[in-house]
Amino acid sequence: MFQSLLNLKYSWQQSSKDDINNKELVDASISILGFSIKNLPSEKKKEIIQQIYSRTIWFTYRKNFPQILNSQQTSDAGWGCMLRSGQMIWAQILRVHIRQKKQHSKDYQYKLLCAFSDDDDDEHKKMFTDNFKLCLSPYSIQKIEAISQIKFSMKPCQWYRPDQILNALSLLHQQKQLEGSEDLEITISDNLMYDRLYSEMYGLKMDCEHIVNEIKQDKNKEISKICNVCQKKEPKALAIFFITRIGLDEINKDYLPFLNDLIDLPHFQGIIGGKDDKAYYILGRVNKRLIYLDPHYIQEHINRGNVVMLKDTFFCKDVKYINEEQMSPSIALGFYCQNQTELDKFFNSVEQIKKNYDNEKTFGYISRITPNSYIIGIDENDFLVIKEEDF
Repeated sequence: MFQSLLNLKYSWQQSSKDDINNKELVDASISILGFSIKNLPSEKKKEIIQQIYSRTIWFTYRKNFPQILNSQQTSDAGWGCMLRSGQMIWAQILRVHIRQKKQHSKDYQYKLLCAFSDDDDDEHKKMFTDNFKLCLSPYSIQKIEAISQIKFSMKPCQWYRPDQILNALSLLHQQKQLEGSEDLEITISDNLMYDRLYSEMYGLKMDCEHIVNEIKQDKNKEISKICNVCQKKEPKALAIFFITRIGLDEINKDYLPFLNDLIDLPHFQGIIGGKDDKAYYILGRVNKRLIYLDPHYIQEHINRGNVVMLKDTFFCKDVKYINEEQMSPSIALGFYCQNQTELDKFFNSVEQIKKNYDNEKTFGYISRITPNSYIIGIDENDFLVIKEEDF
């Protein structure tokens, strides 16, 4: 009964949605997943929005999957919307990263969808063992729940915050990389600091003395010209997740122009957030209206055997919009930088955007050098050890 009511509510919201009309699109500022749409007729703009939207992977509530660890739940309806939104933004970045490779496999999309299968054939019981590297569904809901319960002491089927789902996905990615994503690193923080991002890209220590000392002397100096002594690894692409609050209980409208400028960046890959305790995956904006995918729709669970048959359930055709002032203040922005050149462009753009605003109208700490108070040493021995009996 609950599932039927939830789907009925979703359908009602869809049929009564506030659509974008052609008049609004004439001089509209439009950005969606790193694409800027302008200097085109309104109908063409609408068509491009529709194309990008309908090709973006859509994860929703699912039912009848194997029970969650320490629970009898076989559906995430009512509690898994942030989990699904996190899966969406991560799938989008994986898709972009793998597709830009000239030699990506022809069945990459099938493998990508399988990686998020709702039925992982008990693969989650092999986590943190050598056998886990053979798994085909590293980002299944069972694995997300298992690692969240053990690592973050979350209760089964608990509602996630943006940082919690992203950290769970990051830990899973450390254990097993999807084919084609071995050279992709995840960084999650409530700030944007260039030396830290550069260190993540090259696998360096955050407190590298060559970086710290040289930038203190010349803040405009490029780290790439400083730290050759430290570069022992090939650089990786970066998935950058910027965790922030744009208000206390309600959104601070003074932050919205700054937020919109970040959405307009070519490196932007979405926001996970929402309104009224409902999480969405936000793809972009049309002026002050946000384009989003809604996970609050219940469908049959996916396993590796039915992915092809149920492929259409991963894509949504009806574009949804929300006024940006209706958002909840707790959000996570996602960006993708393929290489150091793109990282430099990204950070230079963020710095320039920040200069256009007074400090009280921006959010997050943005700097080229990490203050000493931010530098925290992490020992490899601090990583979690999980035993078979934990499951």
